[in-house]
Amino acid sequence: MSTASNILRNLGYSDEQALRDFAHLQASQKHAELNLEASFFEQKYKMSFSQFEAMLKSRAEENFDNEDDYLAWKFAHDGVKYWKAQLDSLRRTS
Repeated sequence: MSTASNILRNLGYSDEQALRDFAHLQASQKHAELNLEASFFEQKYKMSFSQFEAMLKSRAEENFDNEDDYLAWKFAHDGVKYWKAQLDSLRRTS
């Protein structure tokens, strides 16, 4: 038995509980980071991601700054959904 396992058992955790708690902590952190980034863009443009996406698609000319923000915002937006689903899955199996 490893030192880490001994410490966890002395604290009243099973290896499985500790792993689940660690996964939840890491997923929560990623969700919060990406949510903060998405919120930054919502405040910057004063609109939702879907509104911003529709605005970009309706424009005839390209704006490279907006396109760069779109890619970063899309990554954050998709990441928030992904990590929320992971957290929901962890909660269902706990």
